[in-house]
Amino acid sequence: MGWFLSNKTSKTKKKTKRGKSADPKWDPKRTLLGVKFAGFAGGILAVALAWHFGTQRLEAYVNTNHAQPIGAEDIRFSDEPTHLGVAELNQLRAELAQLIGAEPLNRARLVAAAKMLRDQHDLVHELRQVRRTPQGTVEIDVDFRTPAAIVQMRNARTGQPSLDGYHVIDELGYQMFGPKSLGDLDLAVQNLPHIYGVSSDFRPRDNHGEYRWQGPEVDAALALIDALKKTPAIDFIESISVNVRDERDRIRLVINTLVVPARGVKPVPCRIVWGLPPGQERAIEPDIDRKIAALTKLLGDGRYRMGHWQEVWINTGNIRPSQAIR
Repeated sequence: MGWFLSNKTSKTKKKTKRGKSADPKWDPKRTLLGVKFAGFAGGILAVALAWHFGTQRLEAYVNTNHAQPIGAEDIRFSDEPTHLGVAELNQLRAELAQLIGAEPLNRARLVAAAKMLRDQHDLVHELRQVRRTPQGTVEIDVDFRTPAAIVQMRNARTGQPSLDGYHVIDELGYQMFGPKSLGDLDLAVQNLPHIYGVSSDFRPRDNHGEYRWQGPEVDAALALIDALKKTPAIDFIESISVNVRDERDRIRLVINTLVVPARGVKPVPCRIVWGLPPGQERAIEPDIDRKIAALTKLLGDGRYRMGHWQEVWINTGNIRPSQAIR
């Protein structure tokens, strides 16, 4: 019995020793791997710091010792704002040149110039890049807004034309500049189609960052201008009225023209009722091609050219003179 107890105790001690031997021990391979990883990470950090501070020193050296002054003549646009005069365009170039400065590696100044252009919502449609070239110029990849029409508003309360002047807009309906008197606009801008009768309720709200004309009226007129801009008819348009509505409150566009029957004869105004704006005809009116064909035929008709017709409807795709709007 004594032997049995003694032997059992001995086995228990062996199990205890085996249990202790299961504790984790130092692994040289794992330690070596950790050291290598730490060394690799430290090397990357050292290279990054050296690159950062080295680049800063290089930029400072180049900006100080190899300055490249930029003048207005060194600013190159990929697109020219055709409505700006030479003096205005040179002023814009001079302001950009001053912002960019002479330091060839100063990226912050290029960013400032880009911000200045992007903030000019009335002038710039899209800015993609501002960069310096090894040749000492600044290339600006930009699309400027192009004047497409002139807006004259009407007072939404009284229905009378507003007396605050004319507003120039681009093909997307963005306010470019104005209001101005007609005489203060360049001749090329004066000859753009006019859009009459736009409700003052739809004025752009600059304080909300909305530089585009609100409401459906300007969009309707611009859609017609876009449809006719590649046809001879565009040259006959004096203005487009957008304040005529049918019984269902739909816009009925009216093209206003002036007919000069002969030299010395007073011009005769003619109202051409186009009808629903392009894209809204549905089954109510014929498609735009039929309307354009009717308009082209009308403009070549001798009775129209002699000033015999002061109002004509073409909304059905046919010429129908002297019909009251209803």
